[in-house]
Amino acid sequence: MTPEEDQRVEAAADEQAAPELSTGELEAVRAHNERVRAMDRALSDLRQRSYEGKLTTPARWKRLALAPEGPDGVPFEDTLVGYIEEHEHAEDGPAIGQMSAPAPLDVQLAGREPDEGELLPEPDVSDIVLLYGKKAIYLYSKPLLSNSFAHALFLTAENDDITTFIDVVRTESRTYPRPVSILSFMNPPYLWPTDKTRNLFEQLQGEEAFSDIHTCLTSENETFFYSTLYLSDAQGKALAEWYGVEKVRNP
Repeated sequence: MTPEEDQRVEAAADEQAAPELSTGELEAVRAHNERVRAMDRALSDLRQRSYEGKLTTPARWKRLALAPEGPDGVPFEDTLVGYIEEHEHAEDGPAIGQMSAPAPLDVQLAGREPDEGELLPEPDVSDIVLLYGKKAIYLYSKPLLSNSFAHALFLTAENDDITTFIDVVRTESRTYPRPVSILSFMNPPYLWPTDKTRNLFEQLQGEEAFSDIHTCLTSENETFFYSTLYLSDAQGKALAEWYGVEKVRNP
Protein backbone atom coordinates (compact mmCIF):
# COMPACT_ATOMS: atom_id res chain seq x y z
CA MET A 1 0.00 0.00 0.00
CA THR A 2 1.37 3.41 -1.02
CA PRO A 3 1.82 6.27 1.49
CA GLU A 4 -1.08 8.12 -0.15
CA GLU A 5 -3.32 5.10 0.35
CA ASP A 6 -2.22 4.88 4.00
CA GLN A 7 -3.21 8.49 4.56
CA ARG A 8 -6.63 7.93 2.96
CA VAL A 9 -7.24 4.88 5.17
CA GLU A 10 -6.24 6.81 8.31
CA ALA A 11 -8.46 9.76 7.36
CA ALA A 12 -11.42 7.44 6.78
CA ALA A 13 -10.83 5.76 10.13
CA ASP A 14 -10.71 9.17 11.86
CA GLU A 15 -14.01 10.17 10.27
CA GLN A 16 -15.62 6.95 11.49
CA ALA A 17 -14.15 7.27 15.00
CA ALA A 18 -15.14 10.93 15.44
CA PRO A 19 -18.44 11.69 13.72
CA GLU A 20 -19.12 15.38 13.10
CA LEU A 21 -21.09 17.01 15.91
CA SER A 22 -24.13 19.18 15.38
CA THR A 23 -24.12 22.85 16.35
CA GLY A 24 -26.15 22.05 19.47
CA GLU A 25 -23.79 19.27 20.49
CA LEU A 26 -20.75 21.53 20.04
CA GLU A 27 -22.38 24.22 22.18
CA ALA A 28 -23.03 21.61 24.90
CA VAL A 29 -19.38 20.54 24.78
CA ARG A 30 -18.21 24.16 25.04
CA ALA A 31 -20.50 24.79 28.01
CA HIS A 32 -19.24 21.62 29.70
CA ASN A 33 -15.62 22.59 29.12
CA GLU A 34 -16.14 26.13 30.41
CA ARG A 35 -17.72 24.71 33.57
CA VAL A 36 -14.83 22.26 34.03
CA ARG A 37 -12.24 25.02 33.58
CA ALA A 38 -14.04 27.25 36.08
CA MET A 39 -14.16 24.43 38.60
CA ASP A 40 -10.48 23.68 37.99
CA ARG A 41 -9.56 27.33 38.68
CA ALA A 42 -11.55 27.29 41.92
CA LEU A 43 -10.10 23.96 43.06
CA SER A 44 -6.54 25.03 42.18
CA ASP A 45 -7.02 28.16 44.29
CA LEU A 46 -8.44 26.06 47.15
CA ARG A 47 -5.43 23.72 47.05
CA GLN A 48 -2.97 26.61 46.98
CA ARG A 49 -4.67 28.11 50.02
CA SER A 50 -4.53 24.76 51.80
CA TYR A 51 -0.80 24.66 51.10
CA GLU A 52 -0.59 28.13 52.68
CA GLY A 53 -2.47 26.92 55.79
CA LYS A 54 -5.85 28.44 54.97
CA LEU A 55 -9.42 27.22 54.65
CA THR A 56 -11.65 28.27 51.73
CA THR A 57 -15.33 29.17 51.76
CA PRO A 58 -17.61 29.22 48.69
CA ALA A 59 -17.96 33.00 49.13
CA ARG A 60 -14.38 33.33 47.88
CA TRP A 61 -15.32 31.82 44.50
CA LYS A 62 -18.03 34.44 44.16
CA ARG A 63 -15.61 37.26 45.03
CA LEU A 64 -13.11 35.98 42.46
CA ALA A 65 -15.86 35.90 39.79
CA LEU A 66 -14.92 32.38 38.70
CA ALA A 67 -18.33 31.46 37.29
CA PRO A 68 -18.30 30.46 33.60
CA GLU A 69 -20.19 32.55 31.07
CA GLY A 70 -23.87 31.84 30.64
CA PRO A 71 -24.67 30.26 34.03
CA ASP A 72 -27.84 28.20 34.22
CA GLY A 73 -29.30 30.18 37.11
CA VAL A 74 -27.68 28.16 39.90
CA PRO A 75 -24.85 30.12 41.59
CA PHE A 76 -21.46 28.70 40.64
CA GLU A 77 -20.39 28.30 44.27
CA ASP A 78 -23.48 26.19 45.01
CA THR A 79 -22.88 24.12 41.89
CA LEU A 80 -19.29 23.35 42.90
CA VAL A 81 -20.17 22.48 46.50
CA GLY A 82 -22.91 20.20 45.21
CA TYR A 83 -20.49 18.56 42.77
CA ILE A 84 -18.02 17.84 45.58
CA GLU A 85 -20.76 16.45 47.82
CA GLU A 86 -22.02 14.15 45.05
CA HIS A 87 -18.62 12.82 44.05
CA GLU A 88 -15.98 10.90 45.96
CA HIS A 89 -14.28 13.29 48.37
CA ALA A 90 -12.05 13.01 51.44
CA GLU A 91 -13.46 12.25 54.87
CA ASP A 92 -12.87 14.58 57.80
CA GLY A 93 -10.17 12.88 59.88
CA PRO A 94 -6.40 12.39 60.12
CA ALA A 95 -4.73 11.35 56.87
CA ILE A 96 -3.68 7.70 56.73
CA GLY A 97 -0.83 6.80 54.40
CA GLN A 98 0.40 8.85 51.47
CA MET A 99 -2.04 11.16 49.71
CA SER A 100 -1.49 13.61 46.88
CA ALA A 101 -3.59 16.40 45.43
CA PRO A 102 -4.76 15.99 41.82
CA ALA A 103 -2.81 17.97 39.22
CA PRO A 104 -4.36 21.10 37.66
CA LEU A 105 -6.14 20.62 34.36
CA ASP A 106 -3.39 22.26 32.28
CA VAL A 107 -0.86 19.82 33.74
CA GLN A 108 -3.15 16.90 32.91
CA LEU A 109 -3.45 18.15 29.32
CA ALA A 110 0.34 18.62 29.13
CA GLY A 111 -0.18 22.07 27.63
CA ARG A 112 -2.22 20.96 24.61
CA GLU A 113 -5.53 22.51 23.64
CA PRO A 114 -8.42 20.03 23.40
CA ASP A 115 -9.84 19.42 19.95
CA GLU A 116 -13.18 20.95 19.04
CA GLY A 117 -15.86 18.67 20.39
CA GLU A 118 -13.52 17.01 22.91
CA LEU A 119 -14.98 16.80 26.40
CA LEU A 120 -12.61 17.73 29.21
CA PRO A 121 -12.45 15.25 32.12
CA GLU A 122 -14.60 15.94 35.15
CA PRO A 123 -12.60 17.34 38.11
CA ASP A 124 -11.17 14.93 40.66
CA VAL A 125 -12.19 16.07 44.18
CA SER A 126 -11.05 12.98 46.09
CA ASP A 127 -8.72 15.13 48.22
CA ILE A 128 -11.30 17.75 49.25
CA VAL A 129 -12.78 17.84 52.77
CA LEU A 130 -15.96 19.76 53.62
CA LEU A 131 -16.50 21.16 57.14
CA TYR A 132 -20.03 22.37 57.87
CA GLY A 133 -20.21 25.30 60.28
CA LYS A 134 -22.97 27.56 61.52
CA LYS A 135 -21.56 30.48 59.55
CA ALA A 136 -20.34 28.81 56.37
CA ILE A 137 -19.03 25.69 54.65
CA TYR A 138 -15.25 25.41 54.80
CA LEU A 139 -13.12 23.36 52.41
CA TYR A 140 -9.52 22.21 52.27
CA SER A 141 -7.27 19.69 50.52
CA LYS A 142 -6.42 16.86 52.89
CA PRO A 143 -2.89 16.14 51.55
CA LEU A 144 -1.97 19.83 51.82
CA LEU A 145 -3.38 20.85 55.21
CA SER A 146 -3.33 18.74 58.37
CA ASN A 147 -6.65 17.72 59.87
CA SER A 148 -5.76 19.13 63.30
CA PHE A 149 -4.77 22.55 61.95
CA ALA A 150 -7.81 22.64 59.64
CA HIS A 151 -10.06 22.01 62.65
CA ALA A 152 -8.31 24.74 64.61
CA LEU A 153 -8.89 27.16 61.72
CA PHE A 154 -12.50 26.01 61.41
CA LEU A 155 -13.33 26.49 65.08
CA THR A 156 -11.54 29.82 65.19
CA ALA A 157 -13.51 31.02 62.15
CA GLU A 158 -16.72 29.96 63.87
CA ASN A 159 -15.73 32.01 66.96
CA ASP A 160 -16.46 29.14 69.36
CA ASP A 161 -13.58 29.38 71.80
CA ILE A 162 -14.87 26.82 74.31
CA THR A 163 -15.37 24.20 71.61
CA THR A 164 -11.96 25.05 70.12
CA PHE A 165 -10.21 24.59 73.46
CA ILE A 166 -11.91 21.26 74.17
CA ASP A 167 -11.33 19.96 70.64
CA VAL A 168 -7.62 20.80 70.72
CA VAL A 169 -7.03 19.22 74.15
CA ARG A 170 -8.92 16.03 73.30
CA THR A 171 -7.39 15.73 69.83
CA GLU A 172 -3.82 16.13 71.10
CA SER A 173 -4.46 13.64 73.92
CA ARG A 174 -5.97 11.09 71.54
CA THR A 175 -3.80 11.44 68.45
CA TYR A 176 -0.21 11.74 69.66
CA PRO A 177 -0.89 11.25 72.67
CA ARG A 178 0.33 14.29 74.62
CA PRO A 179 -0.93 17.16 76.77
CA VAL A 180 -1.15 20.70 75.42
CA SER A 181 0.88 23.58 76.83
CA ILE A 182 -0.96 26.79 77.61
CA LEU A 183 1.74 28.48 75.52
CA SER A 184 0.57 26.59 72.41
CA PHE A 185 -2.63 28.64 72.36
CA MET A 186 -0.56 31.80 71.98
CA ASN A 187 0.42 30.62 68.48
CA PRO A 188 -1.62 30.89 65.25
CA PRO A 189 -4.43 30.39 64.58
CA TYR A 190 -5.55 31.07 68.20
CA LEU A 191 -3.34 33.95 69.41
CA TRP A 192 -4.87 33.70 72.88
CA PRO A 193 -3.19 35.34 75.89
CA THR A 194 -2.64 32.90 78.76
CA ASP A 195 -5.31 34.61 80.87
CA LYS A 196 -7.93 33.84 78.22
CA THR A 197 -6.96 30.16 78.07
CA ARG A 198 -7.08 29.86 81.86
CA ASN A 199 -10.50 31.52 81.85
CA LEU A 200 -11.80 29.05 79.27
CA PHE A 201 -10.63 26.15 81.43
CA GLU A 202 -12.32 27.68 84.48
CA GLN A 203 -15.59 27.92 82.55
CA LEU A 204 -15.55 24.12 82.11
CA GLN A 205 -15.37 23.40 85.81
CA GLY A 206 -18.49 21.75 87.17
CA GLU A 207 -19.69 20.74 83.68
CA GLU A 208 -20.08 16.95 83.61
CA ALA A 209 -19.68 16.83 79.82
CA PHE A 210 -16.19 18.30 80.13
CA SER A 211 -15.02 16.62 83.32
CA ASP A 212 -12.28 14.82 81.35
CA ILE A 213 -10.38 18.07 80.75
CA HIS A 214 -7.65 18.25 83.39
CA THR A 215 -4.66 20.51 84.02
CA CYS A 216 -1.25 20.16 85.66
CA LEU A 217 1.94 22.14 86.26
CA THR A 218 5.48 21.13 85.38
CA SER A 219 8.38 21.57 87.76
CA GLU A 220 8.96 24.92 86.05
CA ASN A 221 5.32 26.01 86.55
CA GLU A 222 4.25 25.68 82.92
CA THR A 223 0.54 24.84 82.62
CA PHE A 224 -0.56 21.88 80.50
CA PHE A 225 -4.02 20.49 79.69
CA TYR A 226 -5.02 16.92 78.81
CA SER A 227 -8.09 14.69 78.52
CA THR A 228 -8.53 11.71 80.82
CA LEU A 229 -10.51 10.03 78.05
CA TYR A 230 -7.14 9.21 76.51
CA LEU A 231 -4.47 9.92 79.16
CA SER A 232 -4.46 9.03 82.84
CA ASP A 233 -3.50 11.73 85.34
CA ALA A 234 -0.14 10.02 85.80
CA GLN A 235 0.47 9.95 82.04
CA GLY A 236 -0.64 13.54 81.61
CA LYS A 237 1.71 14.81 84.30
CA ALA A 238 4.66 12.70 83.13
CA LEU A 239 4.25 13.77 79.51
CA ALA A 240 3.82 17.41 80.50
CA GLU A 241 7.14 17.22 82.37
CA TRP A 242 8.77 15.59 79.35
CA TYR A 243 7.51 18.12 76.78
CA GLY A 244 7.76 21.14 79.03
CA VAL A 245 11.10 20.51 80.78
CA GLU A 246 13.09 17.42 79.83
CA LYS A 247 12.73 17.65 76.04
CA VAL A 248 13.84 21.28 76.09
CA ARG A 249 16.93 20.37 78.13
CA ASN A 250 17.71 17.34 75.95
CA PRO A 251 16.77 18.28 72.37
